[in-house]
Amino acid sequence: MRFMTIDLPRQDYGDKVATLTCYLQDNIPAQAGRLRPAVIICPGGGYHMCSEREGEPVALAFAARGFQAFVLDYTVLDPAEAAQDKTLLPYALRDLAHAVLEVRENAEQWDIDEDRIVLAGFSAGGHLAAVYASVAHDWPFALEMGRLGRDLSVSAQILGYPVIDFSCGWPNDDVYAQALTDDAGYAAAQMLVGKDTPRTFIWHTADDGFVSVSNTLVYVEALTSVGVDVDCHIFHHGRHGLSLATDQTGADEEHVDAHVARWLDLALEWLDEG
Repeated sequence: MRFMTIDLPRQDYGDKVATLTCYLQDNIPAQAGRLRPAVIICPGGGYHMCSEREGEPVALAFAARGFQAFVLDYTVLDPAEAAQDKTLLPYALRDLAHAVLEVRENAEQWDIDEDRIVLAGFSAGGHLAAVYASVAHDWPFALEMGRLGRDLSVSAQILGYPVIDFSCGWPNDDVYAQALTDDAGYAAAQMLVGKDTPRTFIWHTADDGFVSVSNTLVYVEALTSVGVDVDCHIFHHGRHGLSLATDQTGADEEHVDAHVARWLDLALEWLDEG
């Protein structure tokens, strides 16, 4: 396996340079020419940081299942920019667009099937993925990126306990929410859903005390209303931020839940049906 970290184009926001860390498997001689699916992982962190627990361990779990895996360390909220009334979005969305383009442009040398590029987003990273999955098809965003919509699109998305609608309880600080975006669609990703939104696997826990499960429910309703394929799993119990829900990502015993950990198998089974 090869590891590398690529600096993405610098954004006109804050001092952070977004990066894409790549976990690339080489084909054995017996499988020369094999093309693998790719997953671009957007960790959570409340748009304040990118959680390590939802980064590399998740990438390695997908790699073990045959994926070329990528972790996006995207632009996050900068207090100095917020003080100037400059919102974080769309800059983090542009980071994700550059990540998708990087994967597409290197698909041949990285043995990637361009028809199987998937996003996996958690919490605030789930919000980033959900907004991106829809706006990638909008010509204004494609024009802004200087590319065609098909170059920016993905085939599916996997969302874990995502933030979808800022009116569903997170963020609970209006000032923080306004620092993230002043765009009504970005603040309520379900409003952006259309027939071109990619098929979606989404999971949450019913008693998530930080990001309400209502986020997932409003998104599923929007997806089904336009006929987008969606597989939704609401687990009866589990704290926020479970990631893989295994020892690999558990900060403590509350982050380990064998029942919830089945989400990865369920998601991969669903992907194979597409």
